[in-house]
Amino acid sequence: MRDIYPVTVGTPHIPALLLVGREETGLDRTAEAYRAIRRQIIDLTLPPGSRFTETSLAQQWRISKTPVREALARLRRDGLVTALPRAGYVVSPVTLEDTDDLCALRSLLSSEAAAAAARLGVAAPALERLEELSKVPFALAAGEAELEESLQAGIEFEGIIANFSGNNRLGKAIVDVLDELERVLRMASLIAPDIASPPGELEAIFERLREQDADGAHDAMRHRCERVRRDVLQVLARSTSVSRANIELPTPLLPRA
Repeated sequence: MRDIYPVTVGTPHIPALLLVGREETGLDRTAEAYRAIRRQIIDLTLPPGSRFTETSLAQQWRISKTPVREALARLRRDGLVTALPRAGYVVSPVTLEDTDDLCALRSLLSSEAAAAAARLGVAAPALERLEELSKVPFALAAGEAELEESLQAGIEFEGIIANFSGNNRLGKAIVDVLDELERVLRMASLIAPDIASPPGELEAIFERLREQDADGAHDAMRHRCERVRRDVLQVLARSTSVSRANIELPTPLLPRA
């Protein structure tokens, strides 16, 4: 499932899920620590609410505390961890509000990327890979693929399109969103294991890209993103942590002067 490298050109932005198991050269110790800790947060090895210290992570990865400290500073800027006064760090929670914002951003960015990629044209090897990936939801529905394979297929599919948008910053922004979204999708699948891309959804986007139909690609991608947004929010709302949360009264409006 990790074939995004040979079908993208230049210096593509690769979703974190597709880097798992790959050896990357040229990374300094801080970058290595950042990638490792971020991956543990995304794949829920460090679930929301987990607490840890610089020392515990340094011991785990057998490196000094300095690169770990610098990596955690980056993760704080990413919003994935929060520093606790004299008590280490905690993995940031997943909230309905933030998930809604994340999905809305993904919808805006990915639909524009799909339109741009259709307008510019996607290279033949990438189109072939997109067609292959678009068939995974059919295989899942037929019991011939696993949920993990479906998750990888959807993320790679969108990552390829992001890299063919012709806009380097747009591509990077989409991959960053996909990485954060992976954590949310994994949480949702733990609550509702049957949540997955329905057959035909990726295929519709692929067809519009092949036809270089920019408006059609935009609409098909937006339809997918908004479907995911609805499904994920509905599933997360069923979480016991949400259902047992205290209901707060709205802030009273101040009287007008």
